[in-house]
Amino acid sequence: MTNKSMRILIADEHPDHRLQLEWLLNGLGYYRIAPVESFEELQRLVQSALQPFNLLLGNIELASHAGVDLARFCRVSSQIQHALLYHSQQLRVPTVPPSERQAVSVSLPRMPDCEALGSFMAIIDLPVVVGQVALPASLSSPAGYLKRRMNFARTVFSRSS
Repeated sequence: MTNKSMRILIADEHPDHRLQLEWLLNGLGYYRIAPVESFEELQRLVQSALQPFNLLLGNIELASHAGVDLARFCRVSSQIQHALLYHSQQLRVPTVPPSERQAVSVSLPRMPDCEALGSFMAIIDLPVVVGQVALPASLSSPAGYLKRRMNFARTVFSRSS
């Protein structure tokens, strides 16, 4: 039988992960859930809690970004009774400042998915402005451009026929 009074913390920086875990817990009958997106939020909630949390579902990387071992944090905290910790399943390409984008080299733990590849391409595929190209004379004059545009509109978009 489900203990509906269990207090549960979900700590993950990815909103989709938090939402998915909350839906799974709701499906199991647990509703007293507090989602947090940073280690600082997690730490504040745990330190100010009047009652201990029965369970912490946490992404290990959330605390490692703050230089904290989440497993150790849970062991020494009297406000966390149980912990289920996991590694992120989402690949993230690190941000690279524009000044360092001459030769970008990133090593990933597994083959990149669509999102990781898209992030990487956004870093390396910057638009290059070489110069301006002059338009042909027929397009550079406003009269020629309007004449072409009007003809195109009459043949394709005209509804009076």
